[in-house]
Amino acid sequence: MKIEKYISKFYRFSTLKEVGKTGMLAIILVVLAGLYAFIFLPSSSENIELPENNGDSFLTLDATHVKDDDAYFHEFMKLLKKNNDVLVLGTSESGFLDSYNYWELLNADEQIEEQFGVLYGAGRSCERYIPSMLNNPEIWQEQNMIVVVNPVYWRESLSKFNNEYHTRYMNDGEVERAREKSKRKDDFDILFSGGQQGYMKAKMSAVNRFVDQEIHELYYGRLRNYLGIEQEAILHVTEHLDYVPAKKRGKPEMLEELQSQIVPDFNCTQEFIDKGDYSMLPLILDAEYRNTALDYFMDLCQLLNIKVTFVIGPYNRILAEKCGQPEIVKQHEELEDRLRKKFKASGFDYIDATDISTTPGSFIDKQHHSMYGGYLLYERIKKHLYE
Repeated sequence: MKIEKYISKFYRFSTLKEVGKTGMLAIILVVLAGLYAFIFLPSSSENIELPENNGDSFLTLDATHVKDDDAYFHEFMKLLKKNNDVLVLGTSESGFLDSYNYWELLNADEQIEEQFGVLYGAGRSCERYIPSMLNNPEIWQEQNMIVVVNPVYWRESLSKFNNEYHTRYMNDGEVERAREKSKRKDDFDILFSGGQQGYMKAKMSAVNRFVDQEIHELYYGRLRNYLGIEQEAILHVTEHLDYVPAKKRGKPEMLEELQSQIVPDFNCTQEFIDKGDYSMLPLILDAEYRNTALDYFMDLCQLLNIKVTFVIGPYNRILAEKCGQPEIVKQHEELEDRLRKKFKASGFDYIDATDISTTPGSFIDKQHHSMYGGYLLYERIKKHLYE
């Protein structure tokens, strides 16, 4: 009996008869190539290629490595701890800001020995790291960290489960693995299921992850790497830049120039004002998702003996008052008071940067600080930690 008949009879897939001997031979060769790659070739994810930098910490790394909690991310974290450097966690306010964001200036300050690595992005708030803290606690243990708490994330649209941010930052396989280790499963589900994952969707996600991580890795990772075929290049890690000293950038005339770029009455740019939609949005102070995220993160920081300093970030109070929104001001005052009490009760160090909220020139819109605002944050952090 022909081989394809055996297979067809065994699996009851009659369509395999149409494959023919040539097709069957191709399938067998592909399977054998996959088995060879699995048994004899190293995983491409294990072959990390870091630039030669004499063991210095890195500034940041591609977000996919953090999402997958892979060897690149682990090396990034290990170097920070080894060098006693500082990891900064922030959201969209913590990106590159023409050398004037707070962490850029901290790195450029010649009086500060530590270097500051940074992970940032819209929606990349503290809960994004909880699965990694559960799955790989050793890379988080005793890290030095600064975590910026941006009050905008208590806004209605940002204070609940967001599937777009979940897809962007979370690896469902790592989330599923972390849930098994979590002692707070109800809270974990608030943060990472959001009532969005039906049974079939969860199963399809698991199948897709298996194909992406295992099958794709065999043929496009191990084999391609072994054959010397170049894959799409990504900037795995970013080294620290050649910084212009912070002292030079803090000259009064330079700061006045930065401040002058912002319309003082609105505390934002003219370009933002011209869009017409600049009223401040209300907060949800008792948002279950947002408060659970911070509480759970703080508990893990205590458990892992992380040396963390929280920064209570500013908001654009000048704009809220200009728009005649005293209720928004009152909400922010209440949130600030709650955060102070929370950090004090838990014994965490914190920096209160809320006074920047009333400083003209400190914002570019209703939620992102300006270069001048970045300099003011740098001053607050340096004074609290290093003076």
